[in-house]
Amino acid sequence: MSIPAASPSTDQALTSFYYGRQTKPLFAVKSLLSAFLPVSSPFALPRSTYYRFPPTREESGIILIEEGIASVCHAEKSMVVSTIFAPSLLGLIDGYGAFNGIPEKSHCSVFAETDLRGRWIGHQVAVEILNEKNLWQEMAHILAQRLMVLRMRSQEMVGVDSYPMVRTLLTELADYPEAYRRQINALSFIQRRTNLSRSRVMSILAELRKGGYITVHRGCWKR
Repeated sequence: MSIPAASPSTDQALTSFYYGRQTKPLFAVKSLLSAFLPVSSPFALPRSTYYRFPPTREESGIILIEEGIASVCHAEKSMVVSTIFAPSLLGLIDGYGAFNGIPEKSHCSVFAETDLRGRWIGHQVAVEILNEKNLWQEMAHILAQRLMVLRMRSQEMVGVDSYPMVRTLLTELADYPEAYRRQINALSFIQRRTNLSRSRVMSILAELRKGGYITVHRGCWKR
């Protein structure tokens, strides 16, 4: 049974999620991964843990996600900015910031929605490869697409009532691969993407369970 709509206006609430999936520049992503992998080192991050990008130029780098789902969060408030599916790259902006002396305050952290597996490459080495192989156009394509998704996402979550906000996120979560969805706590998933209180989210989830619209087992939403 699908989640009941709160109002007709919520029909467009997931535009950014589907837009992001449909327009992901896979060719550009795979081109960068292929170029970076030979000189990268292993990277792993257990589910439900954070990774803070190093603020120094010497330690800055890029994460190459080969398996799993990660969320990019504001480093100070841990509020989710965007969700990233493998294959992908993280740290493109933070690495640039650290390398060019941009204040640490603007940096982000990575939250592992599921177990993450991939590789890591130093920012300086990555820049040298981008120059050598003329891959800056691919990098620009990836960043431009992400900026468009972020702009759309921010519009969806500003000035929205709590019920359609929760409905939007649950509908998004429903489209995650089942193997990944089983690793994600629905309550935590919603709270880290909204300013809603724990009690308010639990109340909405309880109403949806009571109506038979969702099934939650050990905190994870089942279709």
